[in-house]
Amino acid sequence: MTKVRFLKKVWLGVLAACLGLTAVPVQAEIYGVDYQGLHAGVGLSAAMGTFHTNNSNFGAGGVVNGDKDNSWFEAYIMPSLNLSYDTGKFGMFYGEFSYVGTQTFGGVDPAGFSLDDNGNENPGKWESELFYAGWKSGKLIPGLPENVIDISYGEQTFSIGDGFLVADAEFDGAKGCYWIAPHRSFRETAILKINTEPVRADVFYLKADKDYADTELYGINVEYIKEGWGTVGANYMKVTNADENSAWYANRDGMDIWSVRFQGTPLASYGLEELFLSGEYAGQTGGDRAKVDAYGYYVEAGWTFSNLPWTPTLSYRYAFFSGDDADTDEYEGFDPMFYGFLRGWGTHFMGEVTGEYYLFNNNQHVQMVHLNVVPTDKLSLGAIYYNFTLDKASAWGVDSDDFSDEINLYADYALNDNVWLSGVFGCAFPGEGAEQAYGDDQAMMIVEAYVTFTF
Repeated sequence: MTKVRFLKKVWLGVLAACLGLTAVPVQAEIYGVDYQGLHAGVGLSAAMGTFHTNNSNFGAGGVVNGDKDNSWFEAYIMPSLNLSYDTGKFGMFYGEFSYVGTQTFGGVDPAGFSLDDNGNENPGKWESELFYAGWKSGKLIPGLPENVIDISYGEQTFSIGDGFLVADAEFDGAKGCYWIAPHRSFRETAILKINTEPVRADVFYLKADKDYADTELYGINVEYIKEGWGTVGANYMKVTNADENSAWYANRDGMDIWSVRFQGTPLASYGLEELFLSGEYAGQTGGDRAKVDAYGYYVEAGWTFSNLPWTPTLSYRYAFFSGDDADTDEYEGFDPMFYGFLRGWGTHFMGEVTGEYYLFNNNQHVQMVHLNVVPTDKLSLGAIYYNFTLDKASAWGVDSDDFSDEINLYADYALNDNVWLSGVFGCAFPGEGAEQAYGDDQAMMIVEAYVTFTF
């Protein structure tokens, strides 16, 4: 693969991630000013989208209104202010502040996620997204890399790896914009980053908001990065608090979480630079309210055909997330934590129908085949096939573990440096398990179209 084609592929992969679910575009600057080491910049991002489902809940109708067809609109706007001061000898101080205005209107999604805290349709809200300050060491420490130390505190985003466990700390639905999801930040953080190249580490404290039961945790993440080869990483997290009244996350309290992962092109030096490998395994044990014993993982391999027109990439992924068996005294259901969309379609929201409204990286086996092509430097097209089965059918109150098969088609287009367009079609065909759960057997379809602006 030539470097030009490789960079084009990487760029379009980043574009897809920026456009996709839960991914807030990187803030550009409308205006910036510099004066004697001080920089101040003003940025703005916004997005709007329209969404429609047919045969909602496999023909049973929407949860809120019972309609088989559900349509709604989402929009947000996010102004931001960033400040930094380069002291020269003693490093750099920095900070950022942003507020997001969100609105859902015109209807409700089939699962009823886009309702406010009082159960009303058309939720909308202004809420802070970023409010943090930090310091980077610059060249303060002789003999070590520049910015070997980076300390920050406040409301900010934080992710580990490609977002299998930690990427998106808010659910967004009750605030408006369930699907576009501009909110990702942890409400409270204290993060120490140490980068000694090729080894780097994060030591962190994170607290989410009520969307995720006010979960608090401490952790450490360590990575070894080798250029042209990839990244090997491991992390450990301890949950110290979670709201005991939460219907979904109360069992997090006291839980120990660990994972190991790899991502990269380890065979590039053997002439196989077109082969991409990725995977992560996570275990969950302990717990103060339940005896947790759960695990989840994914493995993925992809090949880019760099000599063919449109530079197609074909990949396969298998993912597993344990389900809970009510007949044991342990809680075996995998907790997906704060997974997010950082690396493109299907990572780690799997299926625009099944992954958005039914299965949330818990109690499932997923097989995924993904084809992506790049007709031009501005356009990325793709098709994804998923097969979903349940790990524990009894947890859904059904006899069959066959849940659904799904096809997604997508297109991402960069109109210019500031405007991105995207369209998605998804169709999920219910298996016997989904038919038993919802009492109908019709294929559910979804159409999504949206535009993102950054200035």
